[in-house]
Amino acid sequence: TFNTQDLDDKVILKGDGMPTYHLANIVDDHLMKISHVIRGEEWLSSTAHHVLMYRFMGWEAPQFSHLPLILKPTGKGKLSKRDGAKFGLPVFPLEWNPGNEEELYSGFREFGFLPDAVINFLAFLGWNPGTEQEIFSLDELVNSFSIKRIVKSGARFDYDKAKWYNQQYIIKTANEVLAAMIRSEVSADYNDEYLAKACGLMKERVETIGDIPKVGDFLFGSPSEYDAKMIRKKYKEDNDPHFIALTGTLGTLEIFDAESTQSAIKGYIGDNELSFGAILPVLRLATSGTMKGPDLFEMMELLGRDEVLVRMRDGLNEIKKIISAAQA
Repeated sequence: TFNTQDLDDKVILKGDGMPTYHLANIVDDHLMKISHVIRGEEWLSSTAHHVLMYRFMGWEAPQFSHLPLILKPTGKGKLSKRDGAKFGLPVFPLEWNPGNEEELYSGFREFGFLPDAVINFLAFLGWNPGTEQEIFSLDELVNSFSIKRIVKSGARFDYDKAKWYNQQYIIKTANEVLAAMIRSEVSADYNDEYLAKACGLMKERVETIGDIPKVGDFLFGSPSEYDAKMIRKKYKEDNDPHFIALTGTLGTLEIFDAESTQSAIKGYIGDNELSFGAILPVLRLATSGTMKGPDLFEMMELLGRDEVLVRMRDGLNEIKKIISAAQA
């Protein structure tokens, strides 16, 4: 409630006869037959003036509701457009230039977020359904949303949570759809079927669309870098003959798929009384350059026999160079 004696006088018409925001706002809402005004809490102090102006006009006022402010990731202070650059996160839906060529703000789309993920994330800023459910379709949000469940305190912009939401929606998205999204980011040498399979291997391991060709760069070209720390930890020169022998084994397989390569490699390991740790980590490092990534055998199937054999040969040479440099 407001005590009208505490209200100041608002200027509603300028000297040149042009209306200020306060008058223009209520006239526009009335003519547009707005039934509910839902806005940020910074407008709460102006609400009494607006209600009185509706009364003076003889119009029925809409229902007013005020949302809590979205706070910086630190939880201190209102999130501003410049916080995007400061914290390395999007604050606009799309790339935005306020008219200054030196200022260009990337939006959620440019950061690799899916629209439904952004809607779901934003819906939970200052609101919750009162259940454990976090993933909502737009229709579910419409049916579940209630103004009464909007919290009164500010809502912290949790970028990690935003990326979590995006990851859940990426996982739900068809591989073919994801492939179309990254098409412009990879070489035209890779056909749509290859891209779709690559997305299928990577989508549970990424948080944004752009991460697919970035984190999974080894699916779109031979490794340009190798994890030297893991190489020093996993590589043993005594296993070189076995590694070389495996290239011959894989080269003679009639069918080069995940099941066949896994069976052949594990069979070789068993026949030679080796441990999986003696072969598989180095095989992954040679073919991808990293210990992180999708299932090794599914990755090998996607890359194909010729590419895998080339990477095993070249990768082993790179690994030995790294070891030699470390010992020098």
